[in-house]
Amino acid sequence: MSGKVFPNNWQDVHDADEDQFPEISYIDFMTGMSMWSIPSSHAVIMRVSNKNTGKVKELAYRKMGNARNSMLKLVEDPANEIVICDNESIHIIKSENEPNHD
Repeated sequence: MSGKVFPNNWQDVHDADEDQFPEISYIDFMTGMSMWSIPSSHAVIMRVSNKNTGKVKELAYRKMGNARNSMLKLVEDPANEIVICDNESIHIIKSENEPNHD
């Protein structure tokens, strides 16, 4: 990873005029959402949200083995919700903390 920090510009989005974000149809939105592409230099991108701290980390891996090792550590904390994305699929891993009523 490069160690670059990308600022969260939520205030700019909040303060923007409505005409800067035109309405689009659901089909156009879903078509755009399905057209992601990870650079060929990377295998996997993960977004890890911790429900307890509210912190979000984005991790990018060039090798699948490194991504797997990181994921095995991350799933040990049940507060982590992990979104894993490659060029073909998106997976969500999160803990189900609801009691079992069997």
